[in-house]
Amino acid sequence: MIESKPQNLIEELKARNIELTIQNQELQLAKDKAEIAVQRLNLFCDISPAGHFLIDCRGKIVGFNNSGLALLGKTGDDLLNFTFSQFITKTNLPDFNLFLLQVKETNVENFYFIELTINQEKQVLVHLTVRFLEKEQQYLITALDRTEKKLLKNILAEKESIFKEIQRIGNIGSFQFNISTNFLEFSQELRFIFGFHDSIPSNILETWLDSIHPQDRKMMELYLQECILNQNLFRKEYRIIRKNDGEIRWIDGWGEIIFDDEANELSMIGVIQDITDRKLAIEKIQNAETRSHRIFESSKEGILILDAITGQITDANPFLIELIGFNYDELVGKELWEIGVFKNIAASKEAFIELQNKEYIRFEDMPLETKAGCSIDVEFVSNVYIVDENKVILCHIRDISDRKKVDLALKERSQLYFAMFEKNQTPQLLIDPMSGNIIDVNSAAAQFYGYSLEEFKRMTLSDISTFPSEQILEEMKKFTITGPSYFQFIHKLASGKTCDIEMYTSPLSISGQALLISTINDISKRKLEEERLVQLNNKLKEVNVLKSQFISTVSHEFRTPLAGILSSVQLLQIYNDTLGKEKKEKLFKQIFDAVQHTTALLDDVSLIDEEQTSISFFRPANIQLLPLINEIIEENISVSETNQKVILKSNLDIKNYYMDSIMIRHIFNNIISNAIKYSSKNITIDLNEIDNKKIEFIIKDQGIGIPDEEIKYLVDPFYRASNRGTVQGTGFGLSIVKRFVDLHKGQMLIESVVNKGTAVTITLPYLQQ
Repeated sequence: MIESKPQNLIEELKARNIELTIQNQELQLAKDKAEIAVQRLNLFCDISPAGHFLIDCRGKIVGFNNSGLALLGKTGDDLLNFTFSQFITKTNLPDFNLFLLQVKETNVENFYFIELTINQEKQVLVHLTVRFLEKEQQYLITALDRTEKKLLKNILAEKESIFKEIQRIGNIGSFQFNISTNFLEFSQELRFIFGFHDSIPSNILETWLDSIHPQDRKMMELYLQECILNQNLFRKEYRIIRKNDGEIRWIDGWGEIIFDDEANELSMIGVIQDITDRKLAIEKIQNAETRSHRIFESSKEGILILDAITGQITDANPFLIELIGFNYDELVGKELWEIGVFKNIAASKEAFIELQNKEYIRFEDMPLETKAGCSIDVEFVSNVYIVDENKVILCHIRDISDRKKVDLALKERSQLYFAMFEKNQTPQLLIDPMSGNIIDVNSAAAQFYGYSLEEFKRMTLSDISTFPSEQILEEMKKFTITGPSYFQFIHKLASGKTCDIEMYTSPLSISGQALLISTINDISKRKLEEERLVQLNNKLKEVNVLKSQFISTVSHEFRTPLAGILSSVQLLQIYNDTLGKEKKEKLFKQIFDAVQHTTALLDDVSLIDEEQTSISFFRPANIQLLPLINEIIEENISVSETNQKVILKSNLDIKNYYMDSIMIRHIFNNIISNAIKYSSKNITIDLNEIDNKKIEFIIKDQGIGIPDEEIKYLVDPFYRASNRGTVQGTGFGLSIVKRFVDLHKGQMLIESVVNKGTAVTITLPYLQQ
């Protein structure tokens, strides 16, 4: 038993070796088949008309066939440097990436239509088939070029669009109606022609008959029955009433009846055209022909029609027959030069040859002798026309005997007008109102403006006027409508000088042309005199205003001292017996000071005049400033009869200052008076010394204030703030204050806030004797 084991093992090994040999042979055979399949696949890819591409998960191209190279327009291994997404248009790239992701997730072959960009100018439409190779982690893309298919589809759509556009332009609709099944197909244009809504009528035959005009309905019903019965071709013009708007339209319908033997069905096919415009045009032509015939028959000028080749008369209207005295039969069929009456026009055939060549000839003034021997003047005009492909000559013969008489009279009047125009010593212009061109001028105008007659005729009104050309033309056009008109301009002379003129213009018709004749008067001197008078008048008005304001201002300045005198006298009169000596002396002093102030006002009233308010009237002296200001405060409180208080705060070290007391009184009387008038609360006055050189006066109130933008105008004579209300005043006071402050070589500053109050700061330097 032990000896048999190696032998069995050897046998098993031999059997296993045989099995392995067989398996190896089978694997080699499978390998050979696989290699053959790969070779076939590669050969198929190389010769395949479709483009094949292998791309990795990042989109990089790792393999391709020759058709793929050709499709993308690349050569050799350059394509391995590209990603497939580089050829996808930007608008389609997001959808393409999503498509690849779906193929990878489902592991199912899928297809996609997309546009590839080969270069900046060329794009192709491709059909992509994509498969995800999971083992290789790659995409196999097959791309078929469908650009030609797209182009063919576009061409078919364009042809269909053109066909529909032809139907629309021609107002032609098509239809196919199965009579047996009552099934109808018709174009959109047919809907429009009949005015049908989008829904198809349930009974098309009844709907069609109902659309026909009532006067044509019975005729069309019988005609259609006859066509169906005999299976005839049909063609008929008739009227319909359009469904959507009720408008009557003419249509032309034609088609045929078709019988299908196999299906045993009867159908009608055809087209319907809207011919309303054509019908109206034909009607207009017929009306025009009728009117032309009526015009020919009733015309009040002679009309002669000739054959353009032979010169024979083919027709003549009644007016010509009556004018020349020949009857119709004596004219028709004769050549023009055979009729004696036309011997002056056609003395030879040369005139007729000229007419044939130029197709136009005109004799403006030609004498004719009628059959009865009477002489008449005519205008003879001939034109060549094409009538029914034949050339004819149409001759118009107008009797101008009366017109010649009128022309002669007009010529005489023109000569008379020229004599009046040229000999007139006043400048005159003849103007075209539409363009402003100067047609003619007389000698007086040429002399006035300094231009020659030839220069004038090349000019327009804009060349001699300072006004804009548009305004000049507008005025000229008005003159033609309104008749004689008057206007003032500033005109330029040839020398460059300007002068004011007045222009009298009238419409005038010369040889049928509407013109304007303008007579020119130089009013420069008169304008200067008028301006001088206006200035004098304005100055007089200003003087009157100043006079009134002056009187008002003087009254204002005198009122305060007079009121103080009156108040003191009344106190003395009432309380004389009870008043002590000191009180009486004080009242007498107030009266004395007020009288003295009034006298000073009367003596110095000329100070109100700005020209006289100068240094010669400035009379400073040593004055006690604080008592003077206190006195001014008491006078204003007394006059105003108010409960307000004026609080004076002084930091002055010396008592006497070298100043003009009259002017100081003017300054503070005015400012304190204003503060009391425009404030209902207490007023403060601060007096400070600055650097031992100046005195600063600050007067503050808590009144209505002054608008910020108006402060700078307060020192102008007679100016008053806009928010002053009903408070009386002249507005002259602050202008006087400003002058007196300036004479003291001081400064004045006004600060104010509306509804909060005003602060007036006056700074006066010390003045030395």
